[in-house]
Amino acid sequence: MKIKDFFNSLLKLKRSQLTSIAIILLVLLWIGSGLLTGENNTNTKNANANRPSPQKEISIPTVRVLSTKAEAFKTNIKVQGRTIASREVILKAEVRGKIEELYVEEGQSVRKGEPIVKIATNDREARFKEAKAVLQQRKIQVEAARKLAKESFGTQVRLAEAEAQFRRAEADAVAYELEFENTTIRAPFDGIFNTKKINIGDILNLGGEIGTIVDLDPIKVTGQVSEQNISGYKIGMPGSIELINGNTYQGTISYVSSVSDDKTRTFKIELTIDNPNSQILGGLAAQLQLPKSETLAHKISPSVLSLAADGRIGVKTVNDSNIVKFWNVKILDDGPDGTWVSGLPNNSTIVVVGQDLIQDGQTVKPIQVSEILDSKLNKEEINQ
Repeated sequence: MKIKDFFNSLLKLKRSQLTSIAIILLVLLWIGSGLLTGENNTNTKNANANRPSPQKEISIPTVRVLSTKAEAFKTNIKVQGRTIASREVILKAEVRGKIEELYVEEGQSVRKGEPIVKIATNDREARFKEAKAVLQQRKIQVEAARKLAKESFGTQVRLAEAEAQFRRAEADAVAYELEFENTTIRAPFDGIFNTKKINIGDILNLGGEIGTIVDLDPIKVTGQVSEQNISGYKIGMPGSIELINGNTYQGTISYVSSVSDDKTRTFKIELTIDNPNSQILGGLAAQLQLPKSETLAHKISPSVLSLAADGRIGVKTVNDSNIVKFWNVKILDDGPDGTWVSGLPNNSTIVVVGQDLIQDGQTVKPIQVSEILDSKLNKEEINQ
């Protein structure tokens, strides 16, 4: 009955009063709904706060790799050197006198015993002839003294005097003959009259320089080898040189120093090369290539090489677990076809693209270069 009386009383109210009551009820409902929603938001925030925050995904870098296998490589030690004459002599005057004749010109080839210079003989020839005559006289005298002493007609003292005079005359004859012969300066060996230091009319004193003769066949190439590489080299081993014009020649090791240079701590080594037409001149820059023992090495592109933080040269590889490893390598040879290095495992997966963006010990996603090439070829076939 009370509810019925409540609705009857509402019906008796005016429209304005009913409108006010409706507004009040709506406001109360809105406030109530806000309190409930706020409580739910608080609970939601608390629930989210208790949840663990999601971890960021770690990106694994992708690199391109190439599987390689070590090959037999015969190492060559390269040494910078110079060509030198196998023999070089400075001709000097052995007698004093005036230059009368000059038989060869500077740069001309000469044979052993060929005359180079003629010094005026003056009275040397006459003295030589006189010495030969005196020698002949002393020879007759000593023979007579020996005959008399044998027949007991002469004394031993006279014989001794005669023999002494004969020996003196013999020595004088040899000395005058040698002085007379030394007025002609001759080539001591086959070679080239390289430099001339006199002219016709010059007066030479004893020991005065006439010029130089050099022998370029064979020719020698000399260089310095470090103490780390000198072991194993012996006389008779083969070698080669390359001149600045690109020409190469084969030869043999003819000298290996047993003691290092005090200043450079290097060992002198010489290579002898046949040079019949004197094609190789003396004093040329040359690169000696001296073979060493055979070793296993990898042939790679120079772009694959990396630098460690401390400046070491190396190559980065990827193992079966896709982990990067930095290997110190030694460059054995560097040519237009590639670089030979040692220090890598016999079977290696080398990082060829992206090596500068990864670190030692980092996990990567490797892609074989051969797979990339196959993919490109397949695309080209499809397009065709």
